[in-house]
Amino acid sequence: MRTEVSVVIPSRDRPDLVARAVQSVLDQGRLVDVIVVDDGSDPAITPEGPLSDARVRIIRNDVSLGPTKARNIGLRASTGDFVAFLDDDDFWLAQKLDHCLEAARSLPEARVVVHRTAFEMPTRPTVAPTVELVRHPLEMYATIQTPHVDGVMVEGGLARSVEFDESFDAAQDVDFVLELARRTSFAMIDAVFAIHGTQDSPSLVGLDRRIAARGQLREKHRDILYSTSTSRSFYHVRLGHLYRRQNEKAKASRGFLTALRHNPFNRLAWSGLAATALPPRTVRSLSLDRRAKEDE
Repeated sequence: MRTEVSVVIPSRDRPDLVARAVQSVLDQGRLVDVIVVDDGSDPAITPEGPLSDARVRIIRNDVSLGPTKARNIGLRASTGDFVAFLDDDDFWLAQKLDHCLEAARSLPEARVVVHRTAFEMPTRPTVAPTVELVRHPLEMYATIQTPHVDGVMVEGGLARSVEFDESFDAAQDVDFVLELARRTSFAMIDAVFAIHGTQDSPSLVGLDRRIAARGQLREKHRDILYSTSTSRSFYHVRLGHLYRRQNEKAKASRGFLTALRHNPFNRLAWSGLAATALPPRTVRSLSLDRRAKEDE
């Protein structure tokens, strides 16, 4: 019997969190093949609890190769009609795969299905989320953020042919989505079906690596990320926020001012410039308030 969905989960030194992530996949009640890539954990990940399920495979890297190579190892081992992804400190909500597979069935021209993700549980469940066919997703992602990898399901053959670009030390998921957007339409589900680890939990990818990756993204995808005044403005907004989070206020301000030079009406640039002057705790609180309102 063919596997509906292969799910790739890279993990390192987070045994409790990866168990929660795997359990959220098994709870979907679909025919899944869960591939946990142990990227040099010490001690090694063992098949206990949810990871002892027959639907789970553990692939061990004796030394850490990084998240990009770990994802590709899992991707190459996948056999599903579709491939989905999950970070080890995140988890899926109920019926995520039901909605993704239904979207793929109803819009077969879209070989990629995406949905929203969040840092907090939705305030109320989404009973009947809307699904939209986006025929030219590459143009859309010139001015909005790409979906997080937790919210991406790809036709298996396409995912395995594209893979993650291993020259990226960070933002490889952004590059992956842009490469997919060059090749196919997207089915976009307007609902949250994945929850990230809390904002206070430490990231395995430092801000300096994220900033460097932004420059790499611009060079590789300049035709879309830096082609118009609007896209250039959005690029510098994203860069400005990374510097702001790194507490590099002068560089953050320059980023937002550059964004405004390209597009004086970019409200995200104006709000970013204002946020640069606020304490990080205040900005974090305001961001969480905004997310809560968006879920209402």
